[in-house]
Amino acid sequence: MGGAQKRTIKNILQLSSEFLAEQGVESPRLDAEVLLADLLNTERIKLYVNFDYPLNQQELDAYRQRIRERARGKPVSYLTGRREFMSLELIVEEGVLIPRPETEELVEVVLDFCRSQNWEQPKIVDVGTGSGAILVSLLHYLPEARGVGIDISTLALEVARKNLERFELKNRAGLLEGDLLKPLLPEKEGQLDLIISNPPYIPESEISRLPRNVRQEPREALAAGADGLKIYRRLIPQACRLLRQGGMLALEIGHDQSQRVKEILNQTDGSDSSDCWQDIKLRRDGGGRERIILALKGSEDDGD
Repeated sequence: MGGAQKRTIKNILQLSSEFLAEQGVESPRLDAEVLLADLLNTERIKLYVNFDYPLNQQELDAYRQRIRERARGKPVSYLTGRREFMSLELIVEEGVLIPRPETEELVEVVLDFCRSQNWEQPKIVDVGTGSGAILVSLLHYLPEARGVGIDISTLALEVARKNLERFELKNRAGLLEGDLLKPLLPEKEGQLDLIISNPPYIPESEISRLPRNVRQEPREALAAGADGLKIYRRLIPQACRLLRQGGMLALEIGHDQSQRVKEILNQTDGSDSSDCWQDIKLRRDGGGRERIILALKGSEDDGD
């Protein structure tokens, strides 16, 4: 009886939470619950309903392994293989960036913009698509849209493909392997309605100071040169060439990068003119930080 009692969900969660806390995990109780609910293929709330349920030896061994890996810093999403994003349960795998809540705010802003345009079949490109979180979300909530996801990582494209299939979106989406927007140049110049990206934007010197679990994500999806702006300098001129007049570029940026990214936009000379972008707007995230930058491509006669 005593041994069975120690195996109950209540006791196992308590012990696991304490262990994770001792190992410096930021949200020990939540992580312990998420990992156990996933292992038992149930909802977190049902753990509380079944506090006295005893784990069998196989379940106990599997759970202990997960807790050990979490204690070593492996992200919860890599352990469960899933991540909720925009109310959609996406597949994630080790080696691919885990979608963030901040990026949901980028998607929400872009959805509002697209709906206000009354476009019949907007053409969308997601640069650095990773798991496909942005692309999948936009196509899911914009039924008329067509999209392309681009990534330099073969693994990322495989995961994105799984997510497109998961939500039955393959007939409206394509995936291309390549460096930023190069796979679309020059054939698609002036043809796109929306280019969106959550690119790497962390300076190399700051990577070592990131939380342990974040450092386990692919470095190439996080770091972007000495100042974190390397990708913006290359992506923005390419976007200017590919967007049609009135099309929009939407970017996630670091919390302290808004003015420097604005300067890059204002310097863009994508079509032999110095006024590629007609309108540049900043949006703050839920924490009040400037996290999103939007830029409309102007027409040739917009002037200064």
